[in-house]
Amino acid sequence: MSKPLFDHSLLPKAQIQFVVLADTHHMLDPGDGPLEFNSRRKQSQRAGAALRLAAGLDADFAVHLGDLIQEYPDTSDFQQALDAAVAQLEASGLKPHLVAGNHDLGDKADPTMPTHPVTTKTLAEYHRRFGPSWYSFGSGPIHNIVLNSQIMNTPLGDEQRTWFETELQHNDGGRLFVFLHLPPYLWDPAEPHQGHYDNLGQPDRSWLLDLLVQHSVERLFAGHVHFSFFTRLGSLRYTIVPSTSFTRPGFGHLFTSAPAPEQGRDDTPKLGFYLCRVFEDRCDLHLIRTAAETGLAQTHLITRSAAALQGAPLGVTLTHVLCPTTEVPLAWPSAIRQRVRNDYPGLAMQEMGVTSARVPWTDIVDSLQCERLQHLRSEGIAVQAFVPFDDNLDLQHLLDHFPDYADSWEIQTAGNPLPSETCLALLANCSRYSRLSLSTIVPGELIAGKQHPRTRLGFQITELTTLDNLLTASDLTLDSVLCRIDGTENPWTTVLCFRNMPPLTSIRRVDWLLTLHGSDDGASANLATEALLAMALLPDARLYVDPMLDLDRTMDVGHGLLDTRCNPRPVFHALRCLNTILHVHRATWTPLEREECGIRVLGLRSQEDMLELFLSDEPFDRVFAGDCLYRLAQGTVELDVGRTRIEGPLLIRTQVNGRTAITA
Repeated sequence: MSKPLFDHSLLPKAQIQFVVLADTHHMLDPGDGPLEFNSRRKQSQRAGAALRLAAGLDADFAVHLGDLIQEYPDTSDFQQALDAAVAQLEASGLKPHLVAGNHDLGDKADPTMPTHPVTTKTLAEYHRRFGPSWYSFGSGPIHNIVLNSQIMNTPLGDEQRTWFETELQHNDGGRLFVFLHLPPYLWDPAEPHQGHYDNLGQPDRSWLLDLLVQHSVERLFAGHVHFSFFTRLGSLRYTIVPSTSFTRPGFGHLFTSAPAPEQGRDDTPKLGFYLCRVFEDRCDLHLIRTAAETGLAQTHLITRSAAALQGAPLGVTLTHVLCPTTEVPLAWPSAIRQRVRNDYPGLAMQEMGVTSARVPWTDIVDSLQCERLQHLRSEGIAVQAFVPFDDNLDLQHLLDHFPDYADSWEIQTAGNPLPSETCLALLANCSRYSRLSLSTIVPGELIAGKQHPRTRLGFQITELTTLDNLLTASDLTLDSVLCRIDGTENPWTTVLCFRNMPPLTSIRRVDWLLTLHGSDDGASANLATEALLAMALLPDARLYVDPMLDLDRTMDVGHGLLDTRCNPRPVFHALRCLNTILHVHRATWTPLEREECGIRVLGLRSQEDMLELFLSDEPFDRVFAGDCLYRLAQGTVELDVGRTRIEGPLLIRTQVNGRTAITA
């Protein structure tokens, strides 16, 4: 019996679930002939694997957002390519609702586009083969509408225009999801359209967006750009879905890195599609990363989104700005520069199940960053804004001018960890209006191998009792304070020491800061998973991990959760998986620790379960008899495991009446 492709046992029950994928670009076998890009030889295999993965999700329905093929209507091989793509679809077992893409029937009505626009003939041929290119269908609590973006702003779109307006009126008040190929816009609804390869032209763009907002459409999905974007327009959530087959080179200008292979066209970690799960009050999106893999040998764990992880401890500190921006240079296939956002950090936070983010207070003042932070809050990610204290700090002014833009505010004492009388007075006054946290900035920390002393952010646990006594004497209670887990410390031991301290009377919660140091991805994954496992022993505590992205041009190099192209490092997946596992199996835990053949094993035991985390620096083989084995850094699951290789952080879950056995 073959392994299942996915483990979705940790997801909450949904009303329905569906798949959205885009831009598979099946390509006819080029043989040994020369190609502009070598990755084109792999497109069909990548598409086939993605389609099989999508079929393996057993969704209620699927939508393909267009561009079934690499050819386009002007080419001699168009019909042959279309036949091959349809055959591949049928072989996969996936039966998606189809959206018309520009490669399927022609480009938008713009004289600068690289191929011819849709004609009466190509539209009729598409309708003959696939049926109407605008239609609707229902599924459970939602009503789905498919539109043909390629015929908008032309007389060919008149019938669709009338139909869409009527369809919205007939379903007004319902939960509406809309699917089309071309994104209405990338940066702003008012951005230029002539010469812009990646947006919908006017006037139909404004017509469409006005209707979507007017009728409270819940979700809008588009494809075409082969990159991921997400934004909101009022209550409308607007998602641009990545390709399964290749990336578009120009958007690589978003990243402070060298281009991905093939001039940015083969950034394979970004390839994938979405699983969408509909609940009574929301729709959760889960990115299924295909990463150009064509061998489907492992069972991948699908983890929860932030909205389904409320109360989970994982947070991040945004050492980098949440939403960098750039202008894609004037280069084919566009005839103008394209202004775009980098939404990958925010999307990655949602994928990880992050429930809280620490940001500098200046991000609240910055209109773009503040807007993006509000989008995160709407997805279930709390925002804590931190600000260094000085005697001239007017926190009340910030609270008055930015009400409800952050869930809590963090004051950082500077120089001396203990707050001054002036700082205490400010905390006492502002705690009446907002949740407050306290941290510290202490320079002068000596680090082995560094010429200059470094600056410590966050309290040490040895400072907490004195701080708590000071707060008590001042008749002041804080929502939280932040302690530092130093990269050279053992997080497990630090947390156990904290648990053995006398209870704090004026500090409701202690949160923890963890910085990843160096460029050893395995060591980072081990350190971070150890710290997150320890959080299960501290109800309500949060763990803020940084850096979100690599710090590769600073005095202290550190690999982040994402690399400089915003692709996940192993620690990203390790935390993503462990965060969901701990939340689903939350319990009153007893900590355990032992050593097996020189390998640290950290354990949590409850009345129902045993969780054991193996932290290995070097690969080794062992025999396990447990219920479930999670390879955290790979995001995979194995059941009924016998002899296996341990590499990186590995978690074993066993019911307590079936104790995990370990033998050489």
